[in-house]
Amino acid sequence: MAVMSSSDPYFMIEEPTFMARFLLDPVADTPDAVANADVFVDLPDGSSWSLTMFTIDEVCRLLTVWRETGEAANGSYFWASDQVIVPKPGVKAMVAAIRELVSSGDIVHAGTRSMR
Repeated sequence: MAVMSSSDPYFMIEEPTFMARFLLDPVADTPDAVANADVFVDLPDGSSWSLTMFTIDEVCRLLTVWRETGEAANGSYFWASDQVIVPKPGVKAMVAAIRELVSSGDIVHAGTRSMR
C-alpha cells in the first residue's frame, strides 16, 4: 500500500520497494493532473534514480510551444535523459510505471543514478 505525503519541496509516495519523490510545481501541478515531473526513486539498497516523466500529450504540447519559440529546432524533436512516457497524467499513473520499473529491474536502464 502506498503512503503519500507532502514534504516541501517533494510530493512523496512510499511503497515497500521504493520511495518516489516528485518535484511538483506548487502553482501549476496537482497530483491528479501532473503531466511532466522530475522524480527521484530511492530503493532499499540505498541507490537513488532520477526520472523525468511525461505524458504523450505533454510531449505534443511542448513540441507545439517550441515550434513557436524556436527551441529544439522549432519543435522538430524532443528528448530528455532518463525520460519515461506514461499514458495518462497524474502521480497514480507515474507510480504504476515506477512500480513496474523497480519490479522488473529496468529502473537501472531507464533512470540516471543520483546521489540522495
